[in-house]
Amino acid sequence: MGRVDMDELDSKNLGRLRRIADARTVWTSESGDFTPWLAENIDVLADALEMTLTVVATEVRIGDFRLDIHAKDGNDRSVVIENQLERTDHGHLGQCLVYASGLDASTVIWVAPNFREEFRSALDWLNEHTDSDLGFFGVEIGIVQIGHGPPAPVFDIVSRPNDWQKTVKTAGTAAEARTATATPANTARQALFHEVLTAANTRQPAISVPKPQKGNWISFAGSPFGTWGMSISDDRMRVEAYIDTYNADINNALFDEFVADAASWQAHAGQELSWERLDDRRASRIAAYRSVDLDDPADRDAARQWAIDTLVTMYNTLNTPLRAAAKVRRAEYADPAPPRESQI
Repeated sequence: MGRVDMDELDSKNLGRLRRIADARTVWTSESGDFTPWLAENIDVLADALEMTLTVVATEVRIGDFRLDIHAKDGNDRSVVIENQLERTDHGHLGQCLVYASGLDASTVIWVAPNFREEFRSALDWLNEHTDSDLGFFGVEIGIVQIGHGPPAPVFDIVSRPNDWQKTVKTAGTAAEARTATATPANTARQALFHEVLTAANTRQPAISVPKPQKGNWISFAGSPFGTWGMSISDDRMRVEAYIDTYNADINNALFDEFVADAASWQAHAGQELSWERLDDRRASRIAAYRSVDLDDPADRDAARQWAIDTLVTMYNTLNTPLRAAAKVRRAEYADPAPPRESQI
């Protein structure tokens, strides 16, 4: 564990943030080191982009080439992520376009330690000359450190779709509007979800607080195994780890691994969990339930506190083991990939 020397702090006990120049001081190999790390920690990139991202697969074959990471956004749209440890080049720019076409992507994310101005300008040009259904991000990956503390990754966005932040805010406002005009019940549900997530975030910062969503559910904290979520239906509130790697075999294997030790996981979570192998779907879930009456202020308040406690406990108990298990299962089910081409 790193430390911060007292003589490195200023009069307000604030340290100095410094950048470590070369990303290769942390990642020595792109395909064998950086890509797996990024897939495991996709939520860090997602937070920087103000998106929800769930990894579908890594090293995906597209013709004679292979994409580093294929993901889905919060609206189940295709996202391609191409990463490199070297300076940006023509080959990776071309590959981004091939992958976007091959997977009918809505978003292209190109991650590199440093963007040459020509390629940053190329992404800006693409954003200006494509419609709103397709967007390109240029993201620089850096390593920062305070004193002798542990290094940490940081993502700087150097190119983004036109009016992206405005679009995100507008989408959130539109979602709120759709929810409000749909039914008063949906408005009440989303308001409760927001209260729960805001409070949970103060106890476990890794739990994100997304924009309101339409309907009776909300998803957040995307992860290699799937997402975390909440819903209210038929006066029942559900908090869940939703297992969906976009591969039914991996989903079933993950679920079977954890349900085999259900008693132990429930003991750690401090309550009975519902183990639901959704064989009629692709995914599975590990959930907890409580009845709720949104029209009864006392019961609503009790349900809110239950959801906060349950979410934080379930997240702290299951999130890391599920992520680790998903990594192992993905590796087991991965197809052999052809040699990577450096250019198109």
